[in-house]
Amino acid sequence: MQKALFNLPVLIVAAFSLAATAVISALVFANQPEPPTLLIEPAPAPDFTVTDHNGQTVTKDDLLGRVWVCDFFLTRCNAICPTLGRTMADLATDLSQDQVFADVRLISFSVDPEHDTVEELARYRLINGGVWDRDDKQRQEAIEKHWLHTRAESRETFWPIVDQGFGLAVGDSPDDPKSPVAHSGKLVLVDKRGNIRGYYDGLSDAEIPALLADIRRLVEEPDE
Repeated sequence: MQKALFNLPVLIVAAFSLAATAVISALVFANQPEPPTLLIEPAPAPDFTVTDHNGQTVTKDDLLGRVWVCDFFLTRCNAICPTLGRTMADLATDLSQDQVFADVRLISFSVDPEHDTVEELARYRLINGGVWDRDDKQRQEAIEKHWLHTRAESRETFWPIVDQGFGLAVGDSPDDPKSPVAHSGKLVLVDKRGNIRGYYDGLSDAEIPALLADIRRLVEEPDE
């Protein structure tokens, strides 16, 4: 007589094992915590008119319908600006990994517009491009797609926008050899309706997961 090809008790045990694994996996994923959030109550972002590194005018109204993140920098800063630049470049790369983020924009506002002409902004991007993209074509494309460097006409018109509009400190720093202008290292998240929705530390990676999760939340908010 031929021996049975399968051992019935073994098959029963295996079936129960697979079922238990499936149940446990479902419970694990069902109980996963929500991604962290640092969202705040909406507050209108200030109006502004700036020029980007390509010589194109950008206004707050131009960004309506998009989620965007901004920071503040100056090209002759050797203090926090290099770190902010790397953070924004990494963020652009993160955004490029998911099509849901396709319309999200990153805006770097110069707080030193008298020095940071359009030509200087373009030069700044050229000089730092290798640091930001690490000679990786995908990173380079992500930076070009998502990230703009911009300048206003003067500090007299723009500094009040930073201070009173975005609620971040800015001012002269003549005794600091690393930067003639003192400014915040915060990233500001703005929703599709032009409202400020959060502030995140741009000088470390600690709050970037919350920022990405909050960007997704705002992107997925229904349009009104």
